[in-house]
Amino acid sequence: MATRRDFVAGAAAAGAAAALPGAGRAESAKPKHSGVIDTHFHFWAPEYLKLSQDWGAAHHAQPDPRIANWTPQVALDEMDRGGVKTAMLSLASIREGFWGLDAAKASNVIRACDDFAAKMMSDHKGRFGLFAPLNMIDLESSLKEAEYALDQVHADGIGIQSSANGRYPGDPYYNPLWEELNRRKAVVFFHGPVPDCCGALKVGPGINPAVGEVTFDMTRAVMSLLANGALARYRDIKWLFSYGGGATPYIAGRIEAFFKDAKNLHDIAPNGVMGELAKLHYDTVNVTAAPSFAALTKLAPISQITYGTDFPYFTNDQLDTLDQRGLAAKDLEAIHSGNAKRLLPRLAKV
Repeated sequence: MATRRDFVAGAAAAGAAAALPGAGRAESAKPKHSGVIDTHFHFWAPEYLKLSQDWGAAHHAQPDPRIANWTPQVALDEMDRGGVKTAMLSLASIREGFWGLDAAKASNVIRACDDFAAKMMSDHKGRFGLFAPLNMIDLESSLKEAEYALDQVHADGIGIQSSANGRYPGDPYYNPLWEELNRRKAVVFFHGPVPDCCGALKVGPGINPAVGEVTFDMTRAVMSLLANGALARYRDIKWLFSYGGGATPYIAGRIEAFFKDAKNLHDIAPNGVMGELAKLHYDTVNVTAAPSFAALTKLAPISQITYGTDFPYFTNDQLDTLDQRGLAAKDLEAIHSGNAKRLLPRLAKV
């Protein structure tokens, strides 16, 4: 079911089916890479799949075969094809308001997702980790979800959307959540939805809003955390942003130019705007092409970049594109797995 993408109809659906792992490929071929860690990899618990499909049917959205055909075995097949040792599970894009549920019902679905992911991790030792979801509708229930995920499920971190319910993560409303996750020295992974402001009808005909809007929303999330001082205040949170931070690397100079005369600049960016942005973590989803990768690596050092696919929407073909960037072997290894192991030390032991 198309979530952040609001698409897949007609020829797009046929193309998506053809893009499923194994379509036209020799699955028995030995992978070119090995030991890779994918920090951006989606899963669907049955309860969550039904919820998103029901929402899609009510809103006349076409089902996405990549989601309908997803199973843990399909996930493992793609990982094996690309040489991925471990994939970090997270939820794909969530419509604002958690598909129209209230906080209590959303928490029930999130508990089901946590437990489903825990079973995947138990059934396939060393193959999966988890960035556990939060409902982000209600702060108190979100805090309880984080406690359950981190203490009972032993999730590797928390995975949330770049915006939810009309709020961006720098909103002071979320300060108690960041305080708790800062206390825990947690990893917080941001994934991008198509925000309600900018769906297909508003972007315009012929334009899939997922092409730009998920990355623009990620950019807004970064700016929100910077402008409201969260990046400076919660130093022990390890922030990880999808899609190379969206447009952040490209507009970093513009952000700096607008912030340079702010009276609270030292409070919100004690290392300067560029210094604060360079300390964040970014994944490689759809930024392995030469222009995108150049912008990202001019902003952030290699040590802050982790590999990601956004599976099942995209695949490990991105590893081949990354190979074309002319990186030194040690830098390629760092992106493939070394940086993820430093960010998530458990992975160094599996």
